[in-house]
Amino acid sequence: MDQQELVFAMRISRLAKDDYLIDYPFTGMTIAASAETLTEAIGVAKSSLEFTLFDIYEAKEPFPEMGEEALSELEKTKEDHQYITLIATNLTAILKRFSEEPVKRMVSIKKYQDFYLNNNNISISKYVQEKIDQDIQKV
Repeated sequence: MDQQELVFAMRISRLAKDDYLIDYPFTGMTIAASAETLTEAIGVAKSSLEFTLFDIYEAKEPFPEMGEEALSELEKTKEDHQYITLIATNLTAILKRFSEEPVKRMVSIKKYQDFYLNNNNISISKYVQEKIDQDIQKV
């Protein structure tokens, strides 16, 4: 998971007035959802994709890859009632969206480190959170 930015193609099929089917048309992930408007369908596509990617991340599995050749083939085979939309997201946004609930952890630090934090009015919780966010950005 060395990529921070993630881009996937989603197919939106208009089945009838106010009825859209959203799916991920490539192997490696199964996503299907429905919506009543095109705008809602795009939002549902992004939300469904991010939820699925979070599940993959939690399972410590690699994210599927979608190459330009597959996207080109999808564009060639799309039907008149279908839209192909690219959904962009990133790992940090996904992790923040699905795991914002605070978790209490006990941290042991050396006395001189505590002295430094206190003298500089630095919150250890905030410091650790920022450091972890920096590390996640590097993933």
